[in-house]
Amino acid sequence: MHPDLERLLDLQAKDLELLRTDLHVRAVAGEIAGLDGALERARAEVESVRQRVAEGIQRREELEAVIEAQRAHQEKRRSRIEQVRTAREVQALMTEMDLARSALARQESDWVKASDAAQQQEASLSEAEARLHALEQDQTGERSRLEEARRQAEAEREGARLARQSCAVSVERTLLMRYERLWNSRTTTVVVPLRGDACSACHTAVPRNRRSQIRAGTHIEGCEACGVILYPSNGEE
Repeated sequence: MHPDLERLLDLQAKDLELLRTDLHVRAVAGEIAGLDGALERARAEVESVRQRVAEGIQRREELEAVIEAQRAHQEKRRSRIEQVRTAREVQALMTEMDLARSALARQESDWVKASDAAQQQEASLSEAEARLHALEQDQTGERSRLEEARRQAEAEREGARLARQSCAVSVERTLLMRYERLWNSRTTTVVVPLRGDACSACHTAVPRNRRSQIRAGTHIEGCEACGVILYPSNGEE
């Protein structure tokens, strides 16, 4: 086998290991993101309920202010009864008081409903905050485990990166550029064995003279169909 092919195969092995460690880091990061997402949803629920509680309390306070104002007006109407002179004026004032009493009753009914709704929302807030707290507690151990796994995975990836970097300097520059261009454009290995008379990646037949050069180790050849770099399989050198 051509010496540069041996170095290239070693580099490909290093790249595959780097890829494995990179995927491991991403997987751990994905698990951490999943925990973060669950917390974010729980926090968003708490904030949503808290907003509804604030709106409910504001509604209740607004109704209280309206009711107090209406009661004050009603007291003024009662005091005016003693001041009116005619039966017609008394009747008109009594009618006004009846209408005001009905309006006040409706406002008081609305206040009761608003108060009940506010209490329910406050109970919902307590439940949402309890769920958030429980989730934070439940995640403590898992987060510690994942943080340790992340540190280990990143250390492995850095080790693999340094090993790959060290290996790459031993490959001839033009061949390295060719290899890296292929590696970056494919999702599989780019240095593959010659199987019989065909490329093992795409199974396209390789011309006889090129097969002979590959097996003799005199040239580094690629597949004309898919572009991968070919090397002789075991026992075919």
